[in-house]
Amino acid sequence: MRPRLIHLVFSVLLACNGYASNLKVSDTLPKPGKILDSIVLSDKLDWSVRAVTNFKQQQFRLGNGESKLIYRPNNPFGIGFGIANQKIVIDIIFNIKGGEEDQTNKFAAEGSILFNKNMFSFMLENVHGYQVESLQHDEDIFRDDISAYSLGLEYLRILSKESFTVRDMKSGSTSNRRSFLAYGLGGFMILRGLHADGSIIPEKDRPYFNDQAQIYDLSTFGGGILAGVSSYFKLPANFFFTMYVAPGIGLEYKYVKTETENYVPSDPLIYKATIFGALGYNRKKFYIHATFGSNWYLTSMDHGNDIFLSVTKAKFIVGYRIGNLFKKK
Repeated sequence: MRPRLIHLVFSVLLACNGYASNLKVSDTLPKPGKILDSIVLSDKLDWSVRAVTNFKQQQFRLGNGESKLIYRPNNPFGIGFGIANQKIVIDIIFNIKGGEEDQTNKFAAEGSILFNKNMFSFMLENVHGYQVESLQHDEDIFRDDISAYSLGLEYLRILSKESFTVRDMKSGSTSNRRSFLAYGLGGFMILRGLHADGSIIPEKDRPYFNDQAQIYDLSTFGGGILAGVSSYFKLPANFFFTMYVAPGIGLEYKYVKTETENYVPSDPLIYKATIFGALGYNRKKFYIHATFGSNWYLTSMDHGNDIFLSVTKAKFIVGYRIGNLFKKK
């Protein structure tokens, strides 16, 4: 049920966000054909094909004062291909599984769309199997019964005169741009879940945590506001450097199941931060980018317990521009 629920919620929220952002002053919706033409079919778009290698890891940390456990998936590397223009990027990545006995099974998807200075981004992760690292001792274990999913949506309205965003950089469309700064305001939503057959705390670490930390099931839903700043610096010899930072704060509902009780934490605050940086080389027909990004979420479970989620990704991209695909007659 949970994977179906994730995809259903994702579809509804993305549809609502997309249509809400395109309301005109007269409260009428633009024709779907105009939206499609702007994002995909426009003769002003510069398309490129890309080869991609990546590192991506969704990990979380359970902490209580000095006591901490870190949960990391195995086999975080992948390889794939993609296609991009100034407004949309689609990368398809295949996970590389090594020869280790303990392997993580996961599904991940992400993307962004830029339309009339409105940028929408989504992140979907579904992970089964975590390596549990204890900071109390040197013994690590693999738990194949722990599964976690997260669905994140982010919206940014660009307020500056410059239309540049991190989406432009990812598509490889900034080869002739000057250095400048762009900023905007928006919001985010996050849906998360965590499940295990028993307490996620290993037996050896239980003395370091209280009963309320013996979590075996967690469901959360929240959202809030954020502010984003994009910077682009044109460097000599066709190189560039760019960075995007978007801190946010919001409210989150959490329902916790432990081995002794079920409860709703009283502290509703959730703190978020998105960080993205890249160093790239652009020529007329091809580009090479090395990127790094991370999404952070921190929230309290009460009783001195907190959970910190981070989704970290790094990519090495080689792209070739093929120009316009849909020339108007």
